[in-house]
Amino acid sequence: MNANVGVVDATVRWILAIGCFAVAIIWNASPVLALLGALLALLLAGTALTHACPLYRLLHISTAHRHIPAARN
Repeated sequence: MNANVGVVDATVRWILAIGCFAVAIIWNASPVLALLGALLALLLAGTALTHACPLYRLLHISTAHRHIPAARN
């Protein structure tokens, strides 16, 4: 799978993943909130780590910068 998540996008996803893990830990008395927070955190962390997002692929979105080779003289 080609990378379609840029560096800034991946950083935001890491921050949101940490926040979702915090929600899962803080509200662990409510199993539904804890489970949803943990699952969302795993999803965000996985897409940030691999720089590939299946939803972006379906919507033909890419925040990754394309490497443009330098012109040869």
